[in-house]
Amino acid sequence: MRFDADLLQVMIRCPLAGRAIPTGLTADPKTWKDRHIGLNRVSCPACKQIHTWSKKDAYLEHGGGSKGASTPSP
Repeated sequence: MRFDADLLQVMIRCPLAGRAIPTGLTADPKTWKDRHIGLNRVSCPACKQIHTWSKKDAYLEHGGGSKGASTPSP
């Protein structure tokens, strides 16, 4: 896997457990706002359910889980 310091984790919040969960995607914050993302599904490690999400549900976060670095989607 390539490491790129400019790429952030695309995260969503589990609607059942309320925990932040990774979607498995990464994004460049400079192009995130213009990126089209349709409906996606992710297996949630917090509640073991499958969640459907879209860009409006997602935000960007550094891989270390630093909330101060989060960038909510518009």
